Amino acid sequence: MNTRNETPTRIRISEESMQPQMKQPQRKKPDENVLRILRLGMLVSGAVILVLALAMLILPAIKIKSIEVVGNNFYDDAYVIEKAGISTGDELFGWNMQKSCDAIMAAYPYASDVYVSISFPFTVKIEIVEKPSVMYAEYQNQYFSFDRSLRVLEIKSDGEEVFSPFLHVKLPEVLSIRIGSAIQFVDAGANLSILTQLLDVLAERNILERVTYVDCSSLFSLSFVLSNAVRVEIGALNDMNVKLTLLEEELRKNPINHNIYAVIDVSNTRTPTYRKISAENLFD
Repeated sequence: MNTRNETPTRIRISEESMQPQMKQPQRKKPDENVLRILRLGMLVSGAVILVLALAMLILPAIKIKSIEVVGNNFYDDAYVIEKAGISTGDELFGWNMQKSCDAIMAAYPYASDVYVSISFPFTVKIEIVEKPSVMYAEYQNQYFSFDRSLRVLEIKSDGEEVFSPFLHVKLPEVLSIRIGSAIQFVDAGANLSILTQLLDVLAERNILERVTYVDCSSLFSLSFVLSNAVRVEIGALNDMNVKLTLLEEELRKNPINHNIYAVIDVSNTRTPTYRKISAENLFD
């Protein structure tokens, strides 16, 4: 019997093969939405940088072509533009608007607000809002302007002509005046609130725009002048609706004629009167 010697197969088992096989971690696939957002962000950032770069090159080349001033009824345009610190030919976007507004406000005592804007084509617009009811009066051969709070705005020796666009007021005896401060009166107890009350009443009846002079030197003998032609005596500041209705009736019967000067006295509501006077007596 033939026997065949067979060499046994040897299998080598290493320690590594005995270890449990670990699963290799798989790389997570990027979220497409996140990638899309990142790409978009990079595009936007690049566009912004490009725009800023172009702006730095282009903006200095854009010059002011014209300057427009509106709303100023006292100073001329050249004065306002000078105080704004700008001129045609300057860089349109190379100056501080707020600084210009502040400078105009400091130099223009009759302004309550100043607005500066840029409009097409390359125009700077300066808009001034003036204070309402600016008035002027006389003191020691000088004239001074003041606002509704009786704060002195300007003092000028030639003010009668300079301040002519404003309402002329005869005040109680003045003790002293100083720009930026309230008027000081000899009678410290003088109640000048009646002046603003009178102006408000006249404005409500659409009469104020025709008033050129107000005399409130005596609180119980108030008067005002219409169109530099008719003096209206109202006495004390009471029964104003009745008094102004009587005034309107008298004006219908005797319309204002700049060749005729007159006084309409409605201080006594029972017996209003109308009489002609000379021009010299109109402001007495």
